[in-house]
Amino acid sequence: MALPPQFSTPPASAGGPDDGRTFLGHPPGLFLLFLVEMWERFSYYGMRALLVLYLTSPTSGVRKPPAGYPADFNAGPGWSDAEASTLYGWYTGLAYLVPVIGGLIADKLIGTHRSMVIGGLLIMAGHIALAVSGMGALSHSPTGMSVFIAGLAMIVIGTGHFKPSVSVMVGDLYKRDDPRRDSAFSIFYMGINLGAFLCAFVCGTLGEKVGWHWGFGSAAVGMAAGLGLYVIGKPLFLRNIGSAPAGASPVVAPVFLAVGLGAAGLVGLAFHHGFFGAFQSWISSFTATQPTLALAVGITLFAISVLAAAAFSLTQRPEDRGPVASIFIFMFFNAFFWLAFEQAGSSINLFTDRYTDLHIAGPQSWEMPTSWLQSVNPFLIFIFAPIFGVIWTTLGRRRMNPSQPMKIAFGLILLGIGFLVLVAGARGIQVQGQGETQQVLAKAALIYVLGAYFFHTMGELCLSPTGLSYVTKAAPVRFVSLLMGIWFISSFIANLGGGLIAAQTEKIESGKISLPWNFSAGTGTTQADFFFLFVVTSIGAGVLIMALTPVLKKLMRDPND
Repeated sequence: MALPPQFSTPPASAGGPDDGRTFLGHPPGLFLLFLVEMWERFSYYGMRALLVLYLTSPTSGVRKPPAGYPADFNAGPGWSDAEASTLYGWYTGLAYLVPVIGGLIADKLIGTHRSMVIGGLLIMAGHIALAVSGMGALSHSPTGMSVFIAGLAMIVIGTGHFKPSVSVMVGDLYKRDDPRRDSAFSIFYMGINLGAFLCAFVCGTLGEKVGWHWGFGSAAVGMAAGLGLYVIGKPLFLRNIGSAPAGASPVVAPVFLAVGLGAAGLVGLAFHHGFFGAFQSWISSFTATQPTLALAVGITLFAISVLAAAAFSLTQRPEDRGPVASIFIFMFFNAFFWLAFEQAGSSINLFTDRYTDLHIAGPQSWEMPTSWLQSVNPFLIFIFAPIFGVIWTTLGRRRMNPSQPMKIAFGLILLGIGFLVLVAGARGIQVQGQGETQQVLAKAALIYVLGAYFFHTMGELCLSPTGLSYVTKAAPVRFVSLLMGIWFISSFIANLGGGLIAAQTEKIESGKISLPWNFSAGTGTTQADFFFLFVVTSIGAGVLIMALTPVLKKLMRDPND
């Protein structure tokens, strides 16, 4: 994304790249943005860890309340797995789609500073709405659930303003040719993972052990802390960074705050009057009664997307056609990866909660909160991200660095191996009955979930950082922002698709959907069969892109990159 003209050569006193102040070799503003992003991710991942667990918690309370607690402790709305997973897919998907719009608003109208403040306020208001939705008469009422949905919409819209702006501001701290830029984003990336690591121990513990809405409310405190740090530190460390474009009116920014609150309110109102339920019922009825037509529509939309990508690639200059085409191909495989990876917050989260033994030292010992397992991925990233960085650098010096398609292939295959570990764990569980009468006679050992997250994280480190880097290097300069936006749209499709696939678990369990394999015989559940679906798709996609590597390297600008 091109820097606004007024930031290209800031004066020495600007608080930007030329003011001379450093901390650990970087502008102090980097560490302010590190802390702000940490708290924003704390709030986002804290709520994400609890969302499906809360929605599927029965109205009569948890299946096994802690000792000394009433039977209806921490009751939830009692949604089905399908309903909860579908909402989770829309929530996580839109968190990637809306920032494309938010980035344009920041660039063209209000600047990244005001966009960050608006985003932080909307995120904080959203978490407050989630907390309030469980208080008093709102608790377990249709109105309370509508307030909850409006709160989710506020968080998504706030993330749309916040997420792209903070990343751009990190880049604004450095000149384009500053060798510290890459290490700055590595430091910033660690802030993301620190927030994701810490949130489960606060939000997750409060949500599961004290009350769901206490967990949601604690995320608001995290966002308030980040926003407060930013407002205090901005004049000291980010003086002219993030200013609005020349000629922008200061009254425009509050309008976007009001629009965000109003749009979230409309979403809650639409949910309250059954609009989304009716739409989902229509989609389900259409696919059930017209499966051939539904398949034809899907194939047509996919074909149109492929043709549009091909046409866009052919309109580029001859030297840019191959690299642009390779970006679109990598986007396709990127979507395959995240579609499976994001099962962590939906189907894997429910598998951990219901079918995994979380007692640390025997059946009578302390039981770990389910949400704590969401911190395994960021913890492993802390440990292994620097190691992977050294590996890629060392291999690059020896001209042995794997090509971009090979790194994507490694990521997909490692992801599939992680699901194979889950298949092995799921085969050991024993279940009797279904629904509220279900009894789990034997659970999977915790090591299977930990092993799956280990391989998933190794796959992420192969694929995720290198993919974004490749887009910025291979895209024509005039289309970098557009192609980066399309890359995030592919993540939206992947997250939404992952939620919709997770929503099919109940149909698989009931026999409405049959799979061509049977690894769950005698267990009383189809968890192993469901997870093997991602073994096939992930490893299959990895092998496919590995086979296409010679062709893809010819398309790429630098075959040795």
